[in-house]
Amino acid sequence: MAILVFEHGDTSGIERLGTALNEYGHKLRILHLSQGDAVPSDLDDVDGIISCGGPHAAYDDSIPWLAAQMDRLREANAAGIPIVGICLGSQILARALGGKVEPMGGAGSIEFGFTEVKLNPVGREDILHAGLAWNAMMFQHHRDHVSQLPPGARLLASSTKCKTQSWALGLRTYGFQYHPEVTTNTIETWMREEPEALREANLSPEQVRSQVAQHYAHFERLTDRLFDSIALYLMPVDRRYSGLVKDLHH
Repeated sequence: MAILVFEHGDTSGIERLGTALNEYGHKLRILHLSQGDAVPSDLDDVDGIISCGGPHAAYDDSIPWLAAQMDRLREANAAGIPIVGICLGSQILARALGGKVEPMGGAGSIEFGFTEVKLNPVGREDILHAGLAWNAMMFQHHRDHVSQLPPGARLLASSTKCKTQSWALGLRTYGFQYHPEVTTNTIETWMREEPEALREANLSPEQVRSQVAQHYAHFERLTDRLFDSIALYLMPVDRRYSGLVKDLHH
């Protein structure tokens, strides 16, 4: 059994979340979809799914792997297999389950860099967010957003520009618009390879580096707690009953 990881680009992988899952003894099966790996036709031997970020649009039906991935996400959600979607992955997951994804729209319709994400009352009580600050600076890199949640989903957190920053459906399906997994090296790569994102966000590389110096250490501590919760409470479910769960509330 393994956690199935969908990676969609060379600079948008599982990164720090994958490291945390490995440290807890989880096995990862990473598929590089942009490099030609195929989405599996079933969920045999899969006990969790992580859909990562990427440069694509979740509403672009010309993407060769999109329909098959959405099929697996729907099947996993129906079967109670834990799912985490990050940025593009969150958008694909939302669309697969009946939500809607659109460009953010308007002038300056991009989030790049550290922005404040606020947990709502539902998010503050959510088990994966135990130990996280109610208001925290999280790293963003997106132009699209989940404009309509899937039926029955719960909104957990928002930012000024993007209402849907984290959400959940049932007990085992979660989406995060921000990038909890990102490293400082990845931030530098994004700035170097996508200067248009900086221009649209009215930011210079120096300003983003200043944000990193100010916020990254706290961001890393908070997201490490999030990864602990994912590894122990969410993926895979059977670890809840094997004496391996620690109390993350204290």
